[in-house]
Amino acid sequence: MLENFVFTGRELLLAVVLATLVYLLEVWLLSRRGKGKSAALSEARIKALETEIDALKQRLQALEEMPPMGSSLDARANTYADAQRMAREGTPALELAGSLGISRGEAELIVALQRAENQSP
Repeated sequence: MLENFVFTGRELLLAVVLATLVYLLEVWLLSRRGKGKSAALSEARIKALETEIDALKQRLQALEEMPPMGSSLDARANTYADAQRMAREGTPALELAGSLGISRGEAELIVALQRAENQSP
């Protein structure tokens, strides 16, 4: 049966062209399917990065609103400056701690440092 079946050059060329078209169509379909997955993955990564950028913006804004450490706007620096002033005036440590809201140990340290400073020549 196959002995009667003869391919001409034209039929062979047509078969090769059809096989190539089928192959290219298959490659194109598979690449589209793969791009969909990678596009979804890229979307997820972009979303995560945008979320991280928003969090960093909020953190930066909070840091910009805080006064610099040691500046006159820093409430802690003012508290310790007030504690030093009151210790120079002779205020006891318990009163310092109660009026300024610092710990008793901090107040005692400030008073002791002030005494040591007053005793040195």
